[in-house]
Formats: sequence, C-alpha cells, structure tokens
Amino acid sequence: MHAEAIDHVNLRVPETVLDEFVAFYRDDMGFDLEYYDAYQSGEREFFYIRLGESCIVHVSPRESVPEPTGGSFDHFAVLVDEPLSDVKSRLDDAGVAVETEAVREGAVGELPCVYVTDPAGYTVEFKSRSAQ
Repeated sequence: MHAEAIDHVNLRVPETVLDEFVAFYRDDMGFDLEYYDAYQSGEREFFYIRLGESCIVHVSPRESVPEPTGGSFDHFAVLVDEPLSDVKSRLDDAGVAVETEAVREGAVGELPCVYVTDPAGYTVEFKSRSAQ
C-alpha cells in the first residue's frame, strides 16, 4: 500500500475556547471553515477547517478535553503556499507568539518553519518552501 497524504486529523477542542480557536484558523490564518453553520445549529457534532484541496481538520468541540501536553500528542505540521515571512506577519498581527523558528525535516524535505500554540493548546508547525 502507498498513502498519498493524510486526509484529515481529528482534534477535540474545549468548547470554552472555540471562538478563539475559530478566529485563529479562519480569521488570522485565512483557512476556510466547512459545516460550521451546521455545527452551530446543532445539525452536526463537528466541522472542518479546510487546509487545502485534499486535507482537512475535523474539529470536535467538547465540554471537557485533556490538555495536549506532549505526552500523547506533540504537534501537527501544515505546509503552506506562502512565504514564511507572510506567515510570521499573520501571526504577529494576531498577537500569536512564534515559539520556535527552524528548518526541519518533513515529508517534502527540510523546510523553514515556525511553531505556535493555537487557542486550544495544540502546537502547530507552519512550513513553507520559502523563508522570504
């Protein structure tokens, strides 16, 4: 068997930070939400963050969620189609601190990246083919 890519990741998110979580991914980082209205109306128990044509994050809000401390989950990486400098500008505009900036290995080789913590406590690595 040969996998083409990861189709989706399913994240459980505390309901108490859902507004900030949505604002971070949709408003600050510019990703589209799918089925969010259906989630809000009670028709669905989760919604999607569309990362790209063939990759989504299922967001499953819950009343209580264990904090992602790194013991069982470390981070997920998102390859973006804009320069890392633009990603850093978006993060700065959103008031989100870059915790680490590095060049790290991944599925498409070594690329420049930044690590941040989203409002639900998940560590996200944004990778770009361009540091500029």
